Amino acid sequence: MIAVLGIFVLILLAWIISTDRKRIPIKMVSLAFLMQVLFALFVLYVPVGKTILQSITHGVTYVTDYGKDGLSFLFGGLATGSIGFVFAVNVLGIIIFFSALISMLYHIGIMQKVVNVCGGALQRVLGTGRAESLSATANIFVGMSEVPLVIKPYLKSMDDSQLFAVMTCGLASVAGSTMVGYAAVGVDLGYLIAAAFMSAPAGLLMAKIIVPPSEQKISADEITAVEIPKATNVVEALADGAMS
Repeated sequence: MIAVLGIFVLILLAWIISTDRKRIPIKMVSLAFLMQVLFALFVLYVPVGKTILQSITHGVTYVTDYGKDGLSFLFGGLATGSIGFVFAVNVLGIIIFFSALISMLYHIGIMQKVVNVCGGALQRVLGTGRAESLSATANIFVGMSEVPLVIKPYLKSMDDSQLFAVMTCGLASVAGSTMVGYAAVGVDLGYLIAAAFMSAPAGLLMAKIIVPPSEQKISADEITAVEIPKATNVVEALADGAMS
């Protein structure tokens, strides 16, 4: 009950500091809240949802195990735990590995397809602008500094509400590499993945209460798939990701 009360207290605080309470899009906010609740119930209590979440968790774990093998090869006992848990090797090393992997997936075009599909679905359900929906979805996988590149051509045309939504969603989640870092120190990866997906509608919910949308906004039809500037080759993409 305390957790449920906390949810409504946070929403109440957002309403109190809202810039224009009369323009708060009740339908959009309600749908965003309902989306979070249904997603949580689906992955935590429905057998099919549990299976899907477990499959995703096992897939991410399977991939990060390759990173751990590389750390063991490079650092030996510092990575295997034979001399104790070394944070700089076991956590930061995995973060670098996963960041490089995400960068490579962007380079070959896989991540763009995933983000565009998820962002389009979010836009159709909530009625938010496609650009802010894309940024909210991209935050599930990459960090706040990389997300603006996804919607870079539209930043100059976005109003205060849309820009605030981009910033709020960026602070509502962590990059996929950081999420894997949390898992490396013992946090349940399944809950982290569920929270990452729930953060997209949660960020939009809070943003639209605090800074409601104005009358003029970018039409969803004007927003098309945006490409992040590519590296010369896969090796450069991996190096850029490792250094970001």
